[in-house]
Amino acid sequence: MTERPKSGQLRDPLAPWERFVGHAGYVAEALVYVLIGGFGVLAALRIQPQPNGSRGALTRLSSAPFGKALLVLLALGLAAFVLWQLLLAFRDPEHQGDRAPRRLIVQIGHILNGVLHSVLVGQALWILFGLATRDDEKQSQVTWTARAMALPGGRAAVAMVGIGIMLFALWQLYRAFSDDKNKRVDLSRSRFRIAISALGVYGLTARGVLFGVVGLYLLNAAWHREPRYSSGIAGALSALKQQPYGEWLLGIVSIGLVSYGFYQIIKERYRRLVGDAHGTSRAAR
Repeated sequence: MTERPKSGQLRDPLAPWERFVGHAGYVAEALVYVLIGGFGVLAALRIQPQPNGSRGALTRLSSAPFGKALLVLLALGLAAFVLWQLLLAFRDPEHQGDRAPRRLIVQIGHILNGVLHSVLVGQALWILFGLATRDDEKQSQVTWTARAMALPGGRAAVAMVGIGIMLFALWQLYRAFSDDKNKRVDLSRSRFRIAISALGVYGLTARGVLFGVVGLYLLNAAWHREPRYSSGIAGALSALKQQPYGEWLLGIVSIGLVSYGFYQIIKERYRRLVGDAHGTSRAAR
């Protein structure tokens, strides 16, 4: 018989399987950044010619020893992340105490995050089934941008996406230097809370720089009506490498991406997946 919560006691709105999905999803998302950053470090050290984006990183993972099995596990984790984002968006267990405008923006953000990561799940499945092509990631980005700009209003849409990505980059920089990065995480139980927070500062700053470059490239493509000016993650990292002291820049940002991944994984032990739905005890936020 299910025990009812006592008067004044909050009922946990998440089932155990939903909690597992949330934790697994955050770890999988973090591992993607570890892979991208790790291959970026190899490119900075001239061990491989160019850095990889998400698709390139997944492809290289699949060719490693036990790579197919690892890719299956990562794809399942990313699918869990997509499901968790949809749970956050539609069941909204973490933001019930927020006001309507902010709550709506957060829900839309979770939906977009889920859609974007579903693309990663699709890429992983495409690789696993041997359907992925060998075309360059930069060229693939140019192709998709060209198709978008060929549609009615496509140029404006590409510009809006670029602006959106740049705003996301600014949000990452804000999170890096504010307490927001440890929202819903209780690090008071950890002796290494200062080190964990420092890892988050570095990782989120690198993430902000990376997506800032991606957004600038899309805006440039829309402004000049030239899809070839657009770039995804792989192209943005390659652009850093081409700058003066580019290998140092690429190395710093790539290590930052690895740091972000480890930051996400380490703090998972202290994450509180559900906020106070009735407005009490916001200290963990």
